[in-house]
Amino acid sequence: MTASTVLLLLDIQNGIVERAGMTQSYLDAVSQTLKAARAAHVQVIHVLTAFRPGYPEASSRNGTKERIASWGDGVFIEGHPSTQLHPVTTPVEGEMVVTKRRVSAFHGTDLDLILRSIGAETLVIAGLITSGAVLSAVRQAADLDYKQIVLEDLCADPDAEVHDLLVKKVLSKQATVMSLSEWTAGLGKD
Repeated sequence: MTASTVLLLLDIQNGIVERAGMTQSYLDAVSQTLKAARAAHVQVIHVLTAFRPGYPEASSRNGTKERIASWGDGVFIEGHPSTQLHPVTTPVEGEMVVTKRRVSAFHGTDLDLILRSIGAETLVIAGLITSGAVLSAVRQAADLDYKQIVLEDLCADPDAEVHDLLVKKVLSKQATVMSLSEWTAGLGKD
């Protein structure tokens, strides 16, 4: 199987969708984009965040461990409902799920290996949170020499000002930024 273009969906999972307060219109847009990508035979890879019991992957030196643990009740521990992909992103046959333990989709995962093995050249990036997983993925993918497209309206951040700044001033330096309607309109025209 080869896929020169891959739709990379970051952290569209129950716990993050809930904590970020994502609206039904956002989830509907994700669903519509997935349908369009699948119809155009674009490879989809879902990336989610989950930790082992006790959060051994989260260092107390960077504050992640305390912040996540403070949410209580095993949140973001593998198997907890917060780590499950949101129902609008339920993978279909042939779609892979990569579990990450850090903000970056690449750090400590086999994502780059998978992408190189399937012949990925262009990553279409969407997901939550713009100042977290999206920013980290774009920066690292640029260092790994992937061409990138960021779907501006399929990325979101609790702080709209931060989202706008990142999309317009930072991410646009390493990726082509476009709307999901622009991207889906171009599907199948290669």
